[in-house]
Amino acid sequence: MGVTVAVVMPVRMMVRKNSNRAGLELPSVSFVDGDVTDPDAVLKGMQGCELVTHMAAIVGHDVHEAKWWQVNRDGSRNVLQAALDQGVESMVQVSSISVLGSTQPGETADESRPVDTAGYANLYQKTKHAADEIARELAGKGLPVKIVYPAFGYGCSQATSHPSLHEQTLLRMAAGKPVAVMGSGRNRLCLAYYHDTAAGILLAHQKGKTGDDYILGNENLTFVQIWAAIAQVLGKQPPRVRIPLAVLKFIATASRTVTGKSAFPPDFFDMLGSDWCFSNAKAREQLGWQPHTFAEGMRETWADYQKQ
Repeated sequence: MGVTVAVVMPVRMMVRKNSNRAGLELPSVSFVDGDVTDPDAVLKGMQGCELVTHMAAIVGHDVHEAKWWQVNRDGSRNVLQAALDQGVESMVQVSSISVLGSTQPGETADESRPVDTAGYANLYQKTKHAADEIARELAGKGLPVKIVYPAFGYGCSQATSHPSLHEQTLLRMAAGKPVAVMGSGRNRLCLAYYHDTAAGILLAHQKGKTGDDYILGNENLTFVQIWAAIAQVLGKQPPRVRIPLAVLKFIATASRTVTGKSAFPPDFFDMLGSDWCFSNAKAREQLGWQPHTFAEGMRETWADYQKQ
């Protein structure tokens, strides 16, 4: 019988000086201060690295448009160019399923569907798409880069930019707070467990094809199905109250008028008002990726929170 030995590779993270490092300070992790908008800092911080994963991006902050482009497009170019200059063995650019655009009712899209940039509703989509185009450009110049598209994420974590899916559902219900099905409840979302996303990134390094892209999402579920799975995990009844999309938009407008901020995260209405239904067949077949079901992922997520 063979013996499998797990080898933990040292990881170096580039972080800004004031970044929250909670949960990241592990024995195999070291840090280098820097910012993706500083090409010299990126090049210096990357020296000696064999594998590079680029995840830095502005996601949900209210910042000037120029900052979106500076970080998400130009910062990505700095990282990609540094990786090319240093001749790294592999690079993975972490994009987002929102870059691929929403789907039509009944449609299940994959990586081969052309991206319709005219349908973009926000700067996140525009700037991340621009970054992906740079990755493809440099792949043509010899950079062994792969692009992954994680779906709407959940798992035991503390989101810093805006509330995550599990915070708006699992943790609300567990805390006994009011819950409801938002919108029609009929649109489908492609969901991704954070542990699966991390595994997919590693597999893209190991087995991905240069210049190719991979959707990392498990199931496509309606909010009714999402709530049913979460209620079962917690041993509770799923919500029966539904709040129409028009009412939610009125609340968002009113809160912005009064407080200057919306009561909901930036991608909230994209999630509720559109279908985001995608196939993970390519990642399964070419990378050997084996994601959890949503119910399995939520059970693990709840167990992790209880341990904390």
